Amino acid sequence: MDRAPYDMLLDHKRPSVSLAANREQIAALTLMSVWRRRYLILFILLLSVTAAVAALQVLPRIYASEAVVQLELAHRTADRPATGAPTVVLDPAALVQNEARILRSRPLVRAVVDELGLADRFGGGGGLPALLQRLPPPLIEPARLALDTILPGRTEQDTAELRRERAMRQVLANLTVSTDNRSYLVSIGYKATDPELAARIANAVAEIYLRREVEGRRDLAQRRVAWIDEQVEQASGRLAELETEIAAFRERTNILEPGVPGAGGDGENVARQQLRALTSQLNAAIMTRMNEERRLARVQEIVAAGGTPSASDVQGQPLISALLERELAARRDLGQLQTRLGSQHPRVAEARAGLGEVRGRLAAEGRRAVEIARTELEAARRNETELTAALTALQRNMIEAKPDETALRTLQANAQETQTRLAALVRGRQQTLADAAIAPPSAVLAMAAEPVRAATSPRPAIVLLLGVAGGGILGVGLGLLLERRDQGVRTSGDIDDTAGARCLGMVPQLPPRDAVAIASETHHKASGMPIFQEAIRSVGASVGLFDATRGCRIVLVTSAMPGEGKSTFCAALACALASAGRRVMLIDGVPARRDAQPVEPARFEEASEGLPVPADGSAPKNSMVVIRRSASLRAGADVFGTDRFRTLIEDATSQFDVIIIEGAPVMLVADSLVLGRLADTVIQVVRWSSTRKSVLSTALRRMRDHGVSVDGIVVNRVNLRRHAALRFVDQCTFYVKERRFYERLAGRGRASRRMVVR
Repeated sequence: MDRAPYDMLLDHKRPSVSLAANREQIAALTLMSVWRRRYLILFILLLSVTAAVAALQVLPRIYASEAVVQLELAHRTADRPATGAPTVVLDPAALVQNEARILRSRPLVRAVVDELGLADRFGGGGGLPALLQRLPPPLIEPARLALDTILPGRTEQDTAELRRERAMRQVLANLTVSTDNRSYLVSIGYKATDPELAARIANAVAEIYLRREVEGRRDLAQRRVAWIDEQVEQASGRLAELETEIAAFRERTNILEPGVPGAGGDGENVARQQLRALTSQLNAAIMTRMNEERRLARVQEIVAAGGTPSASDVQGQPLISALLERELAARRDLGQLQTRLGSQHPRVAEARAGLGEVRGRLAAEGRRAVEIARTELEAARRNETELTAALTALQRNMIEAKPDETALRTLQANAQETQTRLAALVRGRQQTLADAAIAPPSAVLAMAAEPVRAATSPRPAIVLLLGVAGGGILGVGLGLLLERRDQGVRTSGDIDDTAGARCLGMVPQLPPRDAVAIASETHHKASGMPIFQEAIRSVGASVGLFDATRGCRIVLVTSAMPGEGKSTFCAALACALASAGRRVMLIDGVPARRDAQPVEPARFEEASEGLPVPADGSAPKNSMVVIRRSASLRAGADVFGTDRFRTLIEDATSQFDVIIIEGAPVMLVADSLVLGRLADTVIQVVRWSSTRKSVLSTALRRMRDHGVSVDGIVVNRVNLRRHAALRFVDQCTFYVKERRFYERLAGRGRASRRMVVR
């Protein structure tokens, strides 16, 4: 198949094809380009695999260990005080995420670093001191002195803190904490170059976390017990005062128990029953008023002091109870956060702000509670006033008796209330101590980390796969880019697509010894000559130079740039024509070219104006005359100077069958633009895989603009070995395939083929 350029889609002059055919053609061209660059791709692939193998040897082995902590969120919910007030229900997944954040917190990592002594292991691997240790020994001390002069000195405490900070950063970088939303498990993983160290750090993180959880629960229980002890002490003192007052009252009034028949010497009657009933009601009203007064006084005192009323003081107000529960939970959370994270942590600040908000709302509700308590006190007072009036009316009919019973009953009621509260406090203290002693932990170590001897990275299969994939992609990409960059003429299809002219033939490249044989008139002895001679004859036959019936033919051989190989081509073409019995004159060389050497025309006499002819007036048959243009002339002097060159050419037409003129490069010298008008045939020589198609197109366009028509293009100096590797199908393809045929053909006709070169 012919070679097609990748810019074919940008050429609007090409015939349109179907989309499927275009895609198939592009795919075929791409695969062919990859095949042509297969050795480059294989070389890059080999380099990539070698680099991957080297990376496997250089990269450190990383080992990972994992510890699993199981959270007991049900126990945490059970630890909350059971009240009738609504509580805030948190999502279990959010609680698990919170615990995961705590596991990755800096205070916990700092505790791990301090406990395992990682500051000495991880903290000295960077910074200027480490760089100083890498200097040659004579330079370490001067560099340290210079560093102390430029930078401020650090104390040992600052250095230790810096080392600990570096160790913390490294631990945080290699520590991973992952959670599963479907369970209460938290995985603690750590990666290190030492499997033992990875397991130790993962277990240390889990153990310190569990230890802090236990310490937090113990501290909370201790605070609860301390508060209960304080309340017990106050209630015990109040109960002792009430008992002393009751004993003194009984001794003063000689009343053992109030309301007992016969205790005062009077029997039970309706009036006494009514009096007792009214007295009981009045006592209840008095107690209600007194409670309301005490509650109002306590609420006012607490609100005035900026405190929060207790739940017993705000009965009937569930919002305050709920706020009290929220305040208790916020204080508990704040205490736990301060214990685990310290007072300066952002989460502690957020918890403190939340506690302040709840307390603000409690203060507002406290002021409202004061008004409600005052209203209830007024109602209690009105009720007491009414009962007092009724009792006064009843007492008018009977002698005021036993007023001290009411007072005694009141004292006893107060004592009973205080005793009941004291018993409740004692039971609460015992329950708190029992919970702290036997309550299950809120988190347990489900699985401890163990050293894993199998490295997690680097993975040889993945590294090698990446190396192979990267090398393949890089090789294919580079091959396609090089193929896209290659714009040289390499096949006859490039001539037809780019130059717009026909390809006369493709001439193989001669080995150096064969090129020397061409110059030394012994080309019939060169091993590579059969194919070369056949290619030269094919070019001559394509323009009719072997036709003896057409008279003298003037052939101009030119090129776009120097180094195309037209000199060797002209000499070979002249030799082929001479060996075929044609009389050939070769005007070889370009003026001012350093290798041009004038040839003296021996055994020739000057004809009209210096044309070399034989003595008998006619050129001999089967002869070739070589005339080199003088190297002493400046470029173009013989063409543009006088009409002598044109006259010589016209005189030679009667003496020779073919006149071959080697023209100068079209893009550099204007000789060919003038000589092209004198020539019957113009041949453009391009060098295989060297002359760019754009340069060839420009040269042909320049010649057409000056009225010179190019009959055909010859692709010269074709490297048959490289051409065969490119998988192009053209004339040179068969030169390679049928090399033995040309060798046998040259063997049969070599004895009869002679050339006379002058």
